[in-house]
Amino acid sequence: MLTCKEAEKMVMPYIDEELSEDKLDEFLEHIEGCRQCREELEIYYTVSVGLRQLESGTGVYDIAGALEESMDLAWLKVRAARLRKVICYAVGTLCSAGVVTTMILQLRIWWQAGLFGSI
Repeated sequence: MLTCKEAEKMVMPYIDEELSEDKLDEFLEHIEGCRQCREELEIYYTVSVGLRQLESGTGVYDIAGALEESMDLAWLKVRAARLRKVICYAVGTLCSAGVVTTMILQLRIWWQAGLFGSI
């Protein structure tokens, strides 16, 4: 679990989309439960996005809505990463089970063919 200090250090990397999937997950979990850090994120996000919009001459006037959309997309990214990990573990487990089953069947074939002699 992140501390508030650690979460505050991650605000700008979050806004700049520089957090790894694991760090993003930790950050979002903390932001969901910590009102102070959420307010800090809102302030930094408003300033950062506002400045970017001024520089580019375009923009969305609903910056709070843009933050919510950003967080929704970040949660989707985290869920996709979790699903990818589960799928990788499942495939790895199935592959291991397949190898073990193949080895057992091969040993049985050799046993029936009498390659082990009389043990």
